[in-house]
Amino acid sequence: MRAFLKLLLIGAVLIGLLIPIFLLKGLVYERQERGREVAEEIARASSRAQDLVGPLLVVSWEETLRRERRVRQNGKEEEVRQELTRVRVRRLFAPETLEIDNRLSTRERHRGLFGALVYTDQLGMKARFALPDLPPVEGERIASRWLSAALVLGVGDARGIQRIGVRVDGNEQRVEPGSTLGFVAEGVNVPVSTAGWISGGALALELDAQLQGTQSLQWSPLAGEARVSVEADWPHPSFQGERLPDDPKVTEAGFSAQWSLTRLSSQSFQTLSRCDPDANYCEGLNAFGFGVRLMDPVDRYVKTDRAMKYALLLLVLVFGAVFFTEVLRSVEVHPLQYGLVGAALAIFFLLLLSLSEHLGFGWAYLLAAAVCSALIGSYMAPALGGRRRGAQFGALVALLYAVLYGLLQSEDYALLMGSVLLFALLAGVMLATRRVDWGRVGRDSR
Repeated sequence: MRAFLKLLLIGAVLIGLLIPIFLLKGLVYERQERGREVAEEIARASSRAQDLVGPLLVVSWEETLRRERRVRQNGKEEEVRQELTRVRVRRLFAPETLEIDNRLSTRERHRGLFGALVYTDQLGMKARFALPDLPPVEGERIASRWLSAALVLGVGDARGIQRIGVRVDGNEQRVEPGSTLGFVAEGVNVPVSTAGWISGGALALELDAQLQGTQSLQWSPLAGEARVSVEADWPHPSFQGERLPDDPKVTEAGFSAQWSLTRLSSQSFQTLSRCDPDANYCEGLNAFGFGVRLMDPVDRYVKTDRAMKYALLLLVLVFGAVFFTEVLRSVEVHPLQYGLVGAALAIFFLLLLSLSEHLGFGWAYLLAAAVCSALIGSYMAPALGGRRRGAQFGALVALLYAVLYGLLQSEDYALLMGSVLLFALLAGVMLATRRVDWGRVGRDSR
């Protein structure tokens, strides 16, 4: 069989093998989506990701306004004074200083083969508010008085509140459900007495709580100056949002991080002055959000999908090794044998996907690579001229699997390693075949 015709048939086999590999990629996406659905079901049954907003001071006061108007009575215009009482329902105030400390302990909850990472947050919070002043009596305003005040803390999922205690100016306070804010869906509020409020006074808040959440934790610390710290026993954080931590530390035992916001960088007061407490949206609030997501570094579906991106390269390298073995050793390998070897290479990815759901990605990769290498080596032994050559070829396939695993594990250097590997393989092929007379290859069949 002439070399050109042989290459065409090998190319046709190669293209045909891409069909089952494409179908396998669809299966990976299907299983991955099922994993997301189960994680969402676990979050719905327990609590979703927590998003802490505040704390904020919400106050309302009553103003009495005197207005004059002209009316016509008995053919004459007269000025009539009328007192009109209007309630300005609410207004938001951010704390002058805010400290938030978080201690996260994590555990995995499973449902069948799938699961989700759940954390418990030991939350400590300290805030100091400057008491607002009543509007001055001037112009049409003849009187004003406080109506009510409350401290509000927004959370992502109120079902995750397992315990909460609040002290205001050193006194224990009752905590009520609901954020009472239109743009914060869930949370708690603490009614505060306005008796004794004086101009220039302050309000001190201390909060201690235990929250449960899933996957991620986010903060929107609206304050003049704020410090947020977090410690966790999970060693794979992904910091997200508009601000990165100042000096994060990540070890095998966990991570710690801290954010610091100054009055000049936060712009909290300006943002809250434009927010209507009853509106469903507060413009600019998202600019304050940042947080951390607890990543799964051994996500079997992500790694299997990454492995399958190298499927075509793996097929080309193995087929190329078989073809050049034919050329250099003067043996004949039928295209059907190419197809069966390619099928074994494709089955590797199916084994990897199914085994990883039970054994984890590392052990699944090792087992799938071992059995596929052994199968290909034993199958090719007669075609290549003996068990020794078959064992050598199986060892070559195992080496390719090992190199592929190295590429999967080294995300930062994957491109460099891949390009160096391909150059080395090309150089080896060129040097090994530099004396081959390609015009005579395939003329004499065995």
